[in-house]
Amino acid sequence: MNPNVPALNKSHKKRLITLINVAKSNLNLDEQLYRSMLKASTGKDSLRAMNLPELEQALAGFKQKGFKPISKRSKSQFKGRLSPASGQSKVPKIDKIRAVWIIMSQHNIVHDGSETALDAYVRRITKGAKAGQGSEGSGKGVDSTAWLTDSMANRVLESLKNWHKRVLIQRLKDSESALIQGGQLVSYNDIVKLYLTQANGGLSCEQDDA
Repeated sequence: MNPNVPALNKSHKKRLITLINVAKSNLNLDEQLYRSMLKASTGKDSLRAMNLPELEQALAGFKQKGFKPISKRSKSQFKGRLSPASGQSKVPKIDKIRAVWIIMSQHNIVHDGSETALDAYVRRITKGAKAGQGSEGSGKGVDSTAWLTDSMANRVLESLKNWHKRVLIQRLKDSESALIQGGQLVSYNDIVKLYLTQANGGLSCEQDDA
């Protein structure tokens, strides 16, 4: 047995944990969603409890949701695409847009939870915006989620929430939810909470406001 194997395994494990933490940050995951993704991939919600194969499975799960590890050589290019010189995600609603997009991917409403796919959606929603609302008023749409102004971010966020809510309501109706059939729930957050509760077998699941 190679005497260096334990040291190599320890180094690899440390690297995987670092990458998973970077993935959590890049995907803008709250603690609850982050741990649910870990558990879905490995059956465990703690990195410390995982062995090397489980850490690799966990990382693969984040990659499926859009995380793309980058080399130091391409790091500056990646940052330039997401954080243009005019601002670095200083519009709070952008983080909410990304969070809703990831949750919709978790709910199998969007099939690609990556930033690239979200950029394509943002471009379509902002295409043809009225002049006078900034550079996005050219009619071509905003090419990157990170470039949204507050007004455009609000437009995209409401569009996503309405889409998400509409699909969840239909699913809840299909499952004959008494609250939905009775028309008692109207807010986006109430719909998401009810859907998550049913998905967890009736266990209450808190959801951050979006």
